[in-house]
Amino acid sequence: MPYLTKTLEGLSALSQEIRLKTFRMLMSAGEDGLSAGHISTELDVAPNKLSAHLSVLTRAGLITVRRSGRNMIYSADVEAVSVLLKQVIETCCNNDPGLCRSLTDAVSGKATCG
Repeated sequence: MPYLTKTLEGLSALSQEIRLKTFRMLMSAGEDGLSAGHISTELDVAPNKLSAHLSVLTRAGLITVRRSGRNMIYSADVEAVSVLLKQVIETCCNNDPGLCRSLTDAVSGKATCG
């Protein structure tokens, strides 16, 4: 099952503290994203160490990167996150939507943030 491999890569990428904090920052930043320098400063992580973490998240398909002048701007790939979450809960409660309403609403965008 190739899609399970992708799911495992995504979950593995998020299973480390700096990467999870980085990912959460990028989710909060929205489409504008954040520069690597900003993330490094906010998390108090050396740029070379952060670069390795950003590479893991990028390879897992959870974030994207674009160049803006001299800066590399990173953004969360919301669609990829949605796919990851759907794969994690796809067989939730033996496919009884009534039992997993809050999970399925969150993944489908029906739930509100907060």
